[in-house]
Amino acid sequence: MLRKLCFWLLAMPALLFPLHWAMAADAPQLVPDSAVQVQRSGSSFTVDMSMVAPVPPAQAWAVLTDFEHMGSFVPNLSSSQVLERSDTLLKVAQKGVARYGFFSANFESIREINLNPQLEIRAHNVGGNLKRMDSVMQLQAEGTGTRLHYHAEVVPGFWFPPLIGPALVRHETAEQFSAMLQEMARRQ
Repeated sequence: MLRKLCFWLLAMPALLFPLHWAMAADAPQLVPDSAVQVQRSGSSFTVDMSMVAPVPPAQAWAVLTDFEHMGSFVPNLSSSQVLERSDTLLKVAQKGVARYGFFSANFESIREINLNPQLEIRAHNVGGNLKRMDSVMQLQAEGTGTRLHYHAEVVPGFWFPPLIGPALVRHETAEQFSAMLQEMARRQ
């Protein structure tokens, strides 16, 4: 029995990866999973990514801060709503589903978002089913495009499978930013 359990625990990632690629084949992924660095420590994840968006900073900023419409162009979001707004502070509620192979997890977040226009977006989780989430997105003009540096520290309030947790976070991050790049290009 123990031998069978060990086999399935070791075989599960091999079984999930082909299914994952088959599921993702219909949507172009501009940001490869390998561009996203994920470190797991206990139940927390640290996420880092750097990429160049082929649009000027103003266009990148417009998409990255379009929280009212984000649910229509980010595939894992079912809703995105601005609850409060001032010049440099937003409170945003989002709901969605993270999927990877056979695993899926519903998520909800309410975040306070501090805006430093066209330079930086800082977010801090204040509600939902995430225990903790702090992130920063920095924008920097680079040639005719915009370099995006993203860093997040996340403690989910729900269980992540030990073997695929980092891969799921990596994939979901890459998928979200691929969708945002597609929206940036569409609007240009």
